[in-house]
Amino acid sequence: MYPILFSIGPVAVHTYGVLLALGAALGLWLLGRLARLAGLDADKISSLAIWLLISGIVGARLLFVLLEPAQFLAQPWRVFFVWEGGLVFYGGLAAALVVGLWLIRRWRLPTLTVLDCAAPALALGQAVGRLGCFAAGCCYGLPWPEGWCAVSFSDPLTLAPPNQELHPTQLYTSAALFIITVLLLFLWRRRRFAGQIFFAYGLLHGVARVIIEQFRGDWRGEPLGPLTPTGWFALGLAVVSAGALIYLTRRHANAAKGGKRGIPG
Repeated sequence: MYPILFSIGPVAVHTYGVLLALGAALGLWLLGRLARLAGLDADKISSLAIWLLISGIVGARLLFVLLEPAQFLAQPWRVFFVWEGGLVFYGGLAAALVVGLWLIRRWRLPTLTVLDCAAPALALGQAVGRLGCFAAGCCYGLPWPEGWCAVSFSDPLTLAPPNQELHPTQLYTSAALFIITVLLLFLWRRRRFAGQIFFAYGLLHGVARVIIEQFRGDWRGEPLGPLTPTGWFALGLAVVSAGALIYLTRRHANAAKGGKRGIPG
């Protein structure tokens, strides 16, 4: 669509980078608000948020480079040009979880409560960032001639096949994540136990990605059995999250029953 938002002399400002930065800013803002409502240490959460952002970008970029090394053989310094596009979400999620859990433990923060605050912020940041994917043309969909909402990329710098009608998979993902954000915020004020929001995010995001991956047309959308590689990651996330929700729900219910039995009649 619009890989280059505008240029200032020889410097090109990439739409992907602008929307990625906007998504990160909105996500950090929402994380801060939810953390304050949860009574968490604001300074520690601010520091944690910065480390999560840095580790997430590094992890997402590293996985992209490992999957597509040929792009960087001639110009290896372009590995650092993340504003041009080229991030793999699950690489970022894995890196951010490792760094985040280590810092949460080190700073003695309540793990599940922090994750509950982070989940809606992550979904919002992703939703905006996926609009950047649409602008750059990456993560494009399968051909869909005369589809009712098919899109065609004509910019010579687009990463999508030019002048073909395709499924707008980037918009599908962005819309799903905006909906997930709203659902998580609705659930956040009604949560019954710590971890409910985070694992609800994992379940909803995983299911959405499994469905949307069926319409992916880039090489990362090539099937590995019945699902794409990303689809398998998403399925694993959904299954683990569903299992965690079942376990935590039962534990909460048992704790509530035990509390009632302990109340004098």
